[in-house]
Amino acid sequence: MEPSIRSFVAIDLSETVRRQIGALIQELRKSEAQVGWARVEGIHLTLKFLGNVAPELIEEMKPALAREAAKTGPIRIEAAGCGAFPGIQSPRVIWVGLRGEIAPLADLARRLEEALVPFGFAPEARPFKPHLTVGRVKGRARLQALQQMLLAHVGFSAEPFDAAQIVLYKSDLRPDGARYTPLFKTPFSVNPAPADE
Repeated sequence: MEPSIRSFVAIDLSETVRRQIGALIQELRKSEAQVGWARVEGIHLTLKFLGNVAPELIEEMKPALAREAAKTGPIRIEAAGCGAFPGIQSPRVIWVGLRGEIAPLADLARRLEEALVPFGFAPEARPFKPHLTVGRVKGRARLQALQQMLLAHVGFSAEPFDAAQIVLYKSDLRPDGARYTPLFKTPFSVNPAPADE
């Protein structure tokens, strides 16, 4: 039996946006805080984390993902602002925010949640908060410097881009950071079908 595949459904960023977020990360690194920073080429917008999935289930899910993508037109979004979960005073996850066409993005996330229930994935209990994870705090040293850096860059914004497809990714956890491999890409539609079909 093939091993299960750690996977998630996401939206890719444009190369320009990744570059601009990479420049922000370089600024935040100057805090010298103990943060595991994301590899720039791997930064993405997660729509649904799936966890470990059997390879045959991956194949079965693909038509459902394609159906939801076909009900979705291009979504214009912009990476903007930065902060931390649960808050800047006690940062654990460093994020870049998103603005723009957030309502259609949230609708897509909700529809994906529903479409994946028949495959055994429980709907996410927490509300959808679109963000880009750029770092995870590993220790308490230099936290104040990190907090000051985050506050100094809350006005960050990248070039807007049109999200045009969803991607099913495989995630390999490695000592030097996670590596992501696309398993399946399905485009949004120029003339999306009604979402309630």
